Amino acid sequence: MEERELLRKVVGLLDEKKGEDIVAFKINEVSSLADYILICTANSEVHGRALAEALIEEMKKKGVSYIAVEGKENSKWICVDYGEIIVHIMTAASREFYHLESIWGACEKITPESMNLAK
Repeated sequence: MEERELLRKVVGLLDEKKGEDIVAFKINEVSSLADYILICTANSEVHGRALAEALIEEMKKKGVSYIAVEGKENSKWICVDYGEIIVHIMTAASREFYHLESIWGACEKITPESMNLAK
């Protein structure tokens, strides 16, 4: 699956499952880490786990496997690495504390609205 289409599916799924403040940054020009970093807020730790599990399950159905998952046992910050896209699912408190957007803020920003996925 092409990386932009994968990003579209991930953003769409997280939006559908009530992930909040979804934003992705195209980082491939400034980092070899991935092509995109995606950040999503979960409204609770339970919601964060549910978002991560739904994402993993739905992507698996589409033939897309993750490379690694970190943080499911703690659930304040779950990271799902798909190689081209690294998904960060965070509680509001963790997102505010770590403020990942400040690291990638100069990169191209992508939202559900900019992908015409908003409800």
